[in-house]
Amino acid sequence: MVNDIIEEYKQSGKSMEVAVLKQPLQLIDEEVTFLLSGDLQNDIFQKVKPELTGLLRRRLQNYKVDVFSEIKEDAASSGSKLYTSTDKLNYLREKSPALKELQKRFGLETDF
Repeated sequence: MVNDIIEEYKQSGKSMEVAVLKQPLQLIDEEVTFLLSGDLQNDIFQKVKPELTGLLRRRLQNYKVDVFSEIKEDAASSGSKLYTSTDKLNYLREKSPALKELQKRFGLETDF
């Protein structure tokens, strides 16, 4: 059902709304909760919420359905910010040890 609405929004050129509607969602009874990643997505969601709620209610023929949003913080955003190239490289090397080998093999440096 949401995929049909996303397709309609794509055809209407509403790309920001499409990005918000593609976020994960939870269905509990007659509540649809979109799990958003930040305030910007929540602002866009609040603008489209009345229209989205109406579309879902009509298509499901259930006027008790309600739509909500919840901001889910990413684990990466709660950690320290990566500002320098060296910080970014060290973070990526922790995630992928093969990167250290590539750095040695090709003599890659972050500062130039």
